[in-house]
Amino acid sequence: MNRKKIKRFDPVSVMKIAAICYGVLGLVEGIFIAVIFSTAGLAGNAEGSNIPRFLAPVFSVFAIFIFPILFAILGAIGGALGAVIYNVSARFVGGVEVEVE
Repeated sequence: MNRKKIKRFDPVSVMKIAAICYGVLGLVEGIFIAVIFSTAGLAGNAEGSNIPRFLAPVFSVFAIFIFPILFAILGAIGGALGAVIYNVSARFVGGVEVEVE
């Protein structure tokens, strides 16, 4: 077995991958939230509730479009910060060792 060390991650490449991964997760969660809002809209208004019924589909569409964008932005920022923190700490401890064939 051959051992290699990962000494550095390029923050921009990590940011791109994190944005895509978190964007997909945001889409999945957006669909899940949309289903919840859609079924809540069909249930009708609870007594004493002032929320109009037409808002359920609006929130559903909002969740499907906004969640992936929001997740992608936050994931990209988190990925880039994680890569920078890894790069700084790898200078002191030498990085992560990986076995490759």
